[in-house]
Amino acid sequence: MFRDLLVHIPTERSPRPAIDASVSLAMTAGAHLDAIATGYVSTSVPFVAEGGAAIAASLQFEYETATERADAALGIFEIEAKNAQIAYGKYALSGSIAETVSRFGASARLYDLTIVSQGEPDGETFDNRLPQELLLQVGGPVLFIPYTFRGAFKASRIGICWDGNRLAARALRDAMPFIPKRMR
Repeated sequence: MFRDLLVHIPTERSPRPAIDASVSLAMTAGAHLDAIATGYVSTSVPFVAEGGAAIAASLQFEYETATERADAALGIFEIEAKNAQIAYGKYALSGSIAETVSRFGASARLYDLTIVSQGEPDGETFDNRLPQELLLQVGGPVLFIPYTFRGAFKASRIGICWDGNRLAARALRDAMPFIPKRMR
């Protein structure tokens, strides 16, 4: 079973699907749950000698705003984790999408399962890009929660795609905690 879980808490769209699913899964599994909320810095202006101080101040403001968004999302997570009485940790990241993916991906490699919410189809946000980027960075199981998800997590329908290769075998082995013993 999964003992150490990591969840990405979006800051540019609703954090509820990720929070609801990860907290209920941690409760069911008796697992420790760490949450990372990511605030993105969209300013990528080269630092030049003229006006450099103004650009630096603008960049500093972007980082502070991004961190505030991450902290706000973590506040929602913390309330739910405390109410569920689970062991948890919370961390805020801020930076460009490349920095965030790299740092989150490196952290996720230390967990049994990474939980992310699916990107919303109509949105062009960094939070929509991160889950897909993480899929290639993590190197372990990633559980995608539908962006419309509400309530407690329950793996009631499990689909297995099998072509007999190494990646399919690894994916099936990573999914075993979700497959009831009667179906094995």
